Amino acid sequence: MAIAMACHPCVPATPRVGPGNAPGSSSRPSRAVLGSAANVTRWQETGLSSARNNARSFLNLVQVRNRRHSTRHTRVWRVTAAASVPFTETADENETGQADTQAGSDPVVAEVSNPQNIKKSHGALQFFGVKNGLLGVSQPRVEEVMHQALPVMGGMASQNVLNLADSVMVGRLGTACVASVGIASTLNFVCQAALQGISSGVQAMSARRIGEGRPEIAAVPLNAALVACVMFGVPMAVGAYVLAPSIVPRLTSDAAVIAFAVPYLKARLIAVPAVGVNFAFRGFWNAVQQPQIYMNTLLVMHFVNVTLSLLLIFGCVVDVPLVGQIVIPKLGVLGAGVGTTVSVYVGMVMYLKMGFTKAKEMGFASAKPSGDDLKTLLSQAAPTSITNLLFATGMTCMYWIVGKLGTAETAAVNVLINLMLTLVLPCMGMGLAAGALSGRALGRGDVEDAAQWPWDVSKLTAAMMFGVGFVAVLIPQTLLGFFLTNQEAISKATLPLRFTGVTVAFDAVSVVMQNALLGVGDAKKVAAISIGTQWFLFLPVAYLGVMYFPGFNLNYLWGLYVAQRVAQGFLYANIWKQGGWKDIKV
Repeated sequence: MAIAMACHPCVPATPRVGPGNAPGSSSRPSRAVLGSAANVTRWQETGLSSARNNARSFLNLVQVRNRRHSTRHTRVWRVTAAASVPFTETADENETGQADTQAGSDPVVAEVSNPQNIKKSHGALQFFGVKNGLLGVSQPRVEEVMHQALPVMGGMASQNVLNLADSVMVGRLGTACVASVGIASTLNFVCQAALQGISSGVQAMSARRIGEGRPEIAAVPLNAALVACVMFGVPMAVGAYVLAPSIVPRLTSDAAVIAFAVPYLKARLIAVPAVGVNFAFRGFWNAVQQPQIYMNTLLVMHFVNVTLSLLLIFGCVVDVPLVGQIVIPKLGVLGAGVGTTVSVYVGMVMYLKMGFTKAKEMGFASAKPSGDDLKTLLSQAAPTSITNLLFATGMTCMYWIVGKLGTAETAAVNVLINLMLTLVLPCMGMGLAAGALSGRALGRGDVEDAAQWPWDVSKLTAAMMFGVGFVAVLIPQTLLGFFLTNQEAISKATLPLRFTGVTVAFDAVSVVMQNALLGVGDAKKVAAISIGTQWFLFLPVAYLGVMYFPGFNLNYLWGLYVAQRVAQGFLYANIWKQGGWKDIKV
């Protein structure tokens, strides 16, 4: 179970496309467009007429003027003898400023920036009637955001469906089973959290290399990440596996919950190293603008997970030709854990295969990371990993606090978290897009563009989630009824779910700003805010409320939880506005 256009009026324009430089990305013309001594020599050698040279000079003047006065969305054209045709720039420029003008002539660049993918996002927006921008965000920027975010959002949405499907299946087994999965999943998350920071480190470094015009070494951070996942993931998984029987009883005194939680937790812990590898690949594919690989892999993982979990939870008898009947035992909650672990390893194998086919020319498994590369990766990953570790530990403490209210409340919180993730995880796709777009803009030196992306993405995400949250406000009991059979648990979770629906738009802004800061390498401030609000605000107040105030029930506790998340969003936005992230080197 897995929990642009401001061109000279006389010059027509079409988008310039390049890695990390899709329509609407930058107002800074390339060296190849402005020209150089080497380019002039090349033009003379090919026998171009003086008229074309004059036209080129005129375009240069236009670009210089646009650089000073236009918006970020400059569009570049190359003049030929017949007509003006689009100039497609690659990022692989040499020191003299020369660039290949053939779209897709560099296979790495062709993979990193595929105009066909942008056309697909354009078509989706047209279908929903978005033709002239949205909420003050220009149409080219909306298209670029959706091109970057939609595949990740699709993967996140599929993960939500998986989480909910698993919850529905386990929910048929009873309240104790739902509570056990919630506790065990949180403990498993503690182990995974230490490796999750590697994803943001890989994304920040690889996106910066793409923005710098060095795609041939973009996979070096990924190579370093895979080494780190094995070094840290295996010992953590082994240690947690051995300690699982002694840890679970500290969080609940319900014997039935303990009996279900321990085997499930052990099954999930086997996949911890593979989870780290998958996180590293997710950061890399997002950085190089190939998030569809992440989505496609996740869909296969989910299919394997749901199929195996369904068979192993409830058991069945399968007739196989020439073999006879195969009896699949009914494993209950343990079957859900086994199904998830197998699916994680399937995903890891797929990612490795795609790495050899899609990222080989970016240095995957061939460019050896240096000591400095590993040091930079760990320095980028450490704050996020520590933040996630403390966050996961805080969630474990929350389950311990809620457990003092009762088993029904524990089961209710597990479902509430899954439903909250259903609302929030798609926002992470938008946040990852904001981080990748800002990181690439910084890589090419366009600080203004980098600063604007998270604000644009936040507006789009908040508007999207407002309508989704409204559904949770209107029909909370209907939604809860799919996952809980105990009416007491449903009653206790109703008002908290409404709280989630009301605040999800603010939570969306928090997720976008958090991932934007991680995308540009400002992980330390993200860690400080996440740790501070959780450990020095939410958990102490929740503990005191449950222990010393008899009327402090789940409504108050969950209301405090969502208020904490909203407060984080305001703090992240303020940090982004201050702009200290502009000077970070990765």
